[in-house]
Amino acid sequence: MKNVLIIHDISGYGKCSTTVALPILSSMELTGTLLPSALLSTHTGPGFEGFTFLDLKDEMPKITDHWKSFGLKFDAIYIGYLGHVAQIEFLSQELPALLADNGKIYLDPVMADNGQFYPGFDQNYAHAMRDLCRIADVVMPNQTEAAYLFDLDYKEGLWPEEKIQELEHALGQYTEAALVLTGAGFDEQGKTGAYFKDPVSDQSGLVQADFVGGSFHGTGDIFGSILVGASVNGADLAEATRIAVETLPKIIKISLDDPNMEQNGLQFERFLGDLSQYVRELKK
Repeated sequence: MKNVLIIHDISGYGKCSTTVALPILSSMELTGTLLPSALLSTHTGPGFEGFTFLDLKDEMPKITDHWKSFGLKFDAIYIGYLGHVAQIEFLSQELPALLADNGKIYLDPVMADNGQFYPGFDQNYAHAMRDLCRIADVVMPNQTEAAYLFDLDYKEGLWPEEKIQELEHALGQYTEAALVLTGAGFDEQGKTGAYFKDPVSDQSGLVQADFVGGSFHGTGDIFGSILVGASVNGADLAEATRIAVETLPKIIKISLDDPNMEQNGLQFERFLGDLSQYVRELKK
């Protein structure tokens, strides 16, 4: 099986980051290896004020040095939550040596949403993350992150063609990476989704699915993990975006039955069998 390096934090409770990515990628017949950026007692959403946080920036080089000592390389690298600029700079230098021939780097620049930075992040961090885009093959920001990355005006909802072209042009100044812009399909009329652009195949388009109202912790991690899993298994960007867009609202909808969903996290486990079957069909 192909081996995917997952670079995310580990939140002990609450289902996000690595505790989402690892089981999803495993169900999609991929081996997951962890390079944790931080260790937290819980996710950082509502109800978990006072969570613990251990920065692992000093441990990360020790881990990668050990891997390099026996020649470990990865078929894909999936980058999510990073704590600060020092980790971005380290990964920019380190990751090319860990990537197998023809491997790809998938970057989810976790730092902001709904027009605001998450606590602890700022514009300096966004500009450092922009530099990490240079080594990525697929960049997966939400609309807020895209605006901060490339100094664009933030706009929620469906982006007009000229706004999409502005983003594509800005991204192209730094990298030849493909783009998946999450949230771009929200039309306030019952649909949401993502816009994708693959500069290699010149494929682009908007993929939409039913919108399930609310803001839920871990949705971006689930979306990114499914997209990475499909892509590494051979799906093109259009297909990988489609399966991620269409699966996520199904997970949210079935999770609404849990009165403590904000703390417990989304019930993605109930769809792991479907993702396994999807990969088997994809490989036929």
